[in-house]
Amino acid sequence: MTATLTRPETSPSLSGLAPIGIGFIGVGGRGFGLLRSMLKVDGIEVRAVCDALPANVDRAAKAIVDAGQKAPAKLTDAKTLLQRDDIVGVVSALPCDLHAQNYLEVIASGKDLYAEKPMCLTPADCQKIVDAAEQSKQIVQIGFQRRADPRFIETMRQIHEGELGDLVEGRVMWSNAWGPLYDWFGKKERSGDWMIEQAVHNWDVMNWANESLPVRAVGLGRKGLYAKTQPDRTVTDYYSALVEYGNGLIVNILHSWVAPGQDGAYNKAFNDEYTRLIGVDAGIDFNTGTFSYRKELNKPDRVGHNFKGEIDSTFLALEAFADSVRTRKPPVANAQHGRDSALACLLVREAVYREGMVTMEELIGS
Repeated sequence: MTATLTRPETSPSLSGLAPIGIGFIGVGGRGFGLLRSMLKVDGIEVRAVCDALPANVDRAAKAIVDAGQKAPAKLTDAKTLLQRDDIVGVVSALPCDLHAQNYLEVIASGKDLYAEKPMCLTPADCQKIVDAAEQSKQIVQIGFQRRADPRFIETMRQIHEGELGDLVEGRVMWSNAWGPLYDWFGKKERSGDWMIEQAVHNWDVMNWANESLPVRAVGLGRKGLYAKTQPDRTVTDYYSALVEYGNGLIVNILHSWVAPGQDGAYNKAFNDEYTRLIGVDAGIDFNTGTFSYRKELNKPDRVGHNFKGEIDSTFLALEAFADSVRTRKPPVANAQHGRDSALACLLVREAVYREGMVTMEELIGS
């Protein structure tokens, strides 16, 4: 039987139950996108929205009312939101450098947390979040929507069962023409640089497939490619690295902002994004879910899942969060996943900054 998932108007799985009070901290670009998806999850009420920019708060409040819910409290101070007794869960989507402090405050307030990635920007802060989550009774879910996506769940199950054979090579590509992004995105001190702000999803997939952390990395990179238009930009505009896991798998990653293209008409020969994994028997392209086999096995390529149609993985991740809040089942992406993906990113970043070899032991020790 083929299962079909389409983007729902609302989620049926939580209908008829007492509503869950949710608050949003940060409703700018990503936060507003999360809000729109959360409003499709049945059984929740967004009772407060908070952002430093009143215009963002007003836009979010309008979206909530337009979705048929009551007008939320409109706040500019996160601590005020955390004091509200009618809120049990918080969705937080702030600039990356604000994650650690805010997440610790949410956990300390006794509220459940859906935390945007990357979880933190330093190994020490990552461990603080893990410790706080483990010591509390709260649900802490990190925003890795792929861990709620049945296409990834099913293909990953087969990888763990040996479908690829011994793992040999990973390939990660981000070749972008839609940058550079400005504001805090262009400041490494705020975003953590692109190898953590953007590539964190890819490293979560690699860690998931390998069921471990990488052990060392070597890399090179370049900055200043947009110095004429953004002279205060401090992020790395191009980087390439080799990353090794303990099982011998070597991952090649290339991230670039300099692909040609304009006005949305990007040259497909240069613009690409993928995460792929190859073993001695087969390989998988995670974007399509397709397994491809070595010719001597005489097996045709196949899609490794049975799901057709449109799948909104962000909606599924938020629906999973709401379900965990209600049932207290473990989240699909926990604080340990958030820590480990951030550590993989930070390992690559440090290797690029040093233009040499860095081990995970050195990174964590430092």
